[in-house]
Amino acid sequence: MTRYALLLRGVNVGKNNSLPMAELRAMLSELGCTDVQTYVQSGNAVFDTKLRAAELTRAVETALEGYMGRPIAITLRTGKQMRAIIQANPFEGVATNPTFLTVTFLARAPTSTEVAPLGAKEWKPERFQTIGKEIYAWHPNGQGRSPLATAIGKLRLRGAVTTRNWRTVLKLSEMLSRD
Repeated sequence: MTRYALLLRGVNVGKNNSLPMAELRAMLSELGCTDVQTYVQSGNAVFDTKLRAAELTRAVETALEGYMGRPIAITLRTGKQMRAIIQANPFEGVATNPTFLTVTFLARAPTSTEVAPLGAKEWKPERFQTIGKEIYAWHPNGQGRSPLATAIGKLRLRGAVTTRNWRTVLKLSEMLSRD
């Protein structure tokens, strides 16, 4: 069994994207996932499964498309991966508010060409750093009017892309641990 965090993109944002977390839990249970838990209403779940990542991704995306009537991109991370993401935080000691520090989770590590638009501009006081399949961003004035957050959202990246704040990253890691 492997324990995964599932991160959905674009659910519960606007009236046409509603996915009640009870429905997500039921959907995952129907796919054979166990100990399914959700966190907040933005498409975060943690569960155990015997399925391998590729098979799980296909099954969840198919089930979600059937329910939502459109494709929903998903991202998976194991407990080990989430702990590594936390350990790699380049803004520890700088980011003073966990809701203003974000991690954008990518299905694939971005190429230098894909993230070049971020390096082409000065973002101060905001900061970003790409490490592996994650883009860390510090928005000291919040994300609401952040030009950096907007630029990250406009990147042309391959595969699933979704962003969570640091508080959510820490909570999902805790849920993955179960200890």
